[in-house]
Amino acid sequence: MTLKKAAKYIAIFLTSIIVLLIAAVSLVNKENKYVGEHKNTTGNTVSIILIDGLDQARFERAMQNERLPNLQKLIDSGTYAKNGIGSFPSMTGYAFYPFITGHDAIESGIIGLRWFDRSLNIGNLRNYVGRTNVWMNQDITDTIKTFFELSGDQYTTSINSYMNKGVADARITGWTHTTAKFEGKSFIGPLRSIPFVGKELAKNHYQHESEVMKMAAEQLKQNPKVQWITLPSPDATFHVDGMTDYYDNLVQYIDSLIGDFQVTIDELGQSDTRMLAIVSDHGVASVENNIDFIKESKEIMGLDFIRGNAVNYRSMQLKEPLSDFVDKDGYFVINGNLSAMLYLRDPSQSGTESWRTNLTSQQLIDFSKNGTYVDITDGIANMEGLEFVIFRKDKNTIIVKNKKGQASIENRDHTYKYTPLSNNPFGYNEIDLLDTFLTADQWIEKTINTDYPDAVYRLYSLMDMPNVGDFVLTSKEGYDFAKDYEVIVGNYKGGHGGIKANQLRVPYILSIPNQKSRKIDFLRSEDVGKMIGDWLGFSKNY
Repeated sequence: MTLKKAAKYIAIFLTSIIVLLIAAVSLVNKENKYVGEHKNTTGNTVSIILIDGLDQARFERAMQNERLPNLQKLIDSGTYAKNGIGSFPSMTGYAFYPFITGHDAIESGIIGLRWFDRSLNIGNLRNYVGRTNVWMNQDITDTIKTFFELSGDQYTTSINSYMNKGVADARITGWTHTTAKFEGKSFIGPLRSIPFVGKELAKNHYQHESEVMKMAAEQLKQNPKVQWITLPSPDATFHVDGMTDYYDNLVQYIDSLIGDFQVTIDELGQSDTRMLAIVSDHGVASVENNIDFIKESKEIMGLDFIRGNAVNYRSMQLKEPLSDFVDKDGYFVINGNLSAMLYLRDPSQSGTESWRTNLTSQQLIDFSKNGTYVDITDGIANMEGLEFVIFRKDKNTIIVKNKKGQASIENRDHTYKYTPLSNNPFGYNEIDLLDTFLTADQWIEKTINTDYPDAVYRLYSLMDMPNVGDFVLTSKEGYDFAKDYEVIVGNYKGGHGGIKANQLRVPYILSIPNQKSRKIDFLRSEDVGKMIGDWLGFSKNY
């Protein structure tokens, strides 16, 4: 075959692919039309706009430089919490839960974006990334109702969320989001260069966010009781490219879109009944190095762990059997690329039953492997790039450990005590924070301006959940756990998921009709959810 003929066939192939993609996009847009029926909306309403991965420091700087005029107007007339505290693990989707329920995300029944369910015989890795994202709504508890569910037959909407149980009109801009996220990759550039249709076929972040907010404005015409809008571009560009001017420019562009959206609310006569909540799920942290946890565990401790897929592209089913893992020592679950959980198999048991329960602290220290014993807590704590390894000591106590030392966090009647045992992992220096039982509210108040705000309460609450791993791990600044993890990107340049301030602290803005302006130093995400629920008349449900 001549080179010219080969080029012709390649061109035909690529053209066919493009035609199929255009057809697929048109079908997606068609599916995004709401065709249901609903009752007329009554009472107060809310539009929740979540800016995914909003860095608090960059936000504050932009505000000081007067680059976010529309958000500044909302702050001047509304409720502003400079130091919002998101969920831990600080993960997209999972961290949406408090805003639509008024409950901590750990009460959802799931433990983040990925976790391991020991009780199942199949589909143990609950992975909500890719086509299996539909399982998130099915896995969360039925005992707590979302604001969508509590709205009954009234019209409710969501854009770009799979944490939306009970919503009437759910829309996803999946293809547009994908082409925007990977705008600089080799397979996207040629699509955008196609004459006449390229820039519509493969949109950038600006086009994507415009598309989302145009869709949201159309939904407003039907006066949704609860409206959820995710703007994912800051998080997406930060993961792929790190912190750049492009990130800052996107946040400024989002500010302009929010201004336009507020005008639409006014024009539709909804200003006296519609709360506008501007929130974020997590902050961000830069990544320069990757921890190869599977390889290092083998080399340092001689243990054989398995790591699940980052994204499920092929199927909507979670169908990997537990029996496939009976020859492994544990399952390493990357929750966010800066946090992970390790679920261990009990070496004293055999078959699938060896996976059913978490190990005791003694088993973690004296883990049996081929007649030898390994202290896994030490092995992990000494890994390069590891920030903390967290595990249970007993029913009421957890340990936070790294190569420099360790501390305990103890619970007694819903109060919490942080005791440095050797060194001081969190660096808390005030004498009244050490070896003293404090309430959850006291902990957030006293630690909000530290490197680890609210860490004592957030960590203990997570480790108290039945589905959490034997270990929760966080990475040091500049490191993540996702070496060669994501198929398209490879290694991320930014991420989140951890317990540090830059990942937990975010701004919250609530524009509430006919309420006085006020500034609040700190709020947890579930507190914001309660304020939204109170406005909607759902306070009796939490």
